[in-house]
Amino acid sequence: MPPLASSVPTAPTQPSLRDWWRELQESNSPKTTRVESAVMGLRHNGESAAMGAILAFIDTDLGGLDLGGRVPLDWVGAALFYALSVRDGGKEDGIASDFRAMGQSCTTIAMYRMVQKWRCAQKAIPRNKASKDPVLAAGKTAAF
Repeated sequence: MPPLASSVPTAPTQPSLRDWWRELQESNSPKTTRVESAVMGLRHNGESAAMGAILAFIDTDLGGLDLGGRVPLDWVGAALFYALSVRDGGKEDGIASDFRAMGQSCTTIAMYRMVQKWRCAQKAIPRNKASKDPVLAAGKTAAF
């Protein structure tokens, strides 16, 4: 006589939430080959170089990246390209990733400028306030 446990039908196991999430992620993210990844990286690096060159030309030829001394064009570009990437997200042509890359380039330049300005201001603070003596100041700048 067979054991009783084998005659009892077992209920099918339901997938866990973790299994469902993994399946959902696998179905939403297309697999890219190494060549596709290399081409995308090369394209984004080219876009980044072009964006850096454009901002450099604006900075040197138009008198700075701050329009009217107040509106930072690098931050404007970052916000604009971010908005464009969101607008075109989910489309098959892949232009959203290009907009994201250009926006990231603008953000990189903007953060560089902000941190550089902050650090230069920090270094301009005199370390020793008691050294206002003109003799000591002349001795520090004298060449021997």
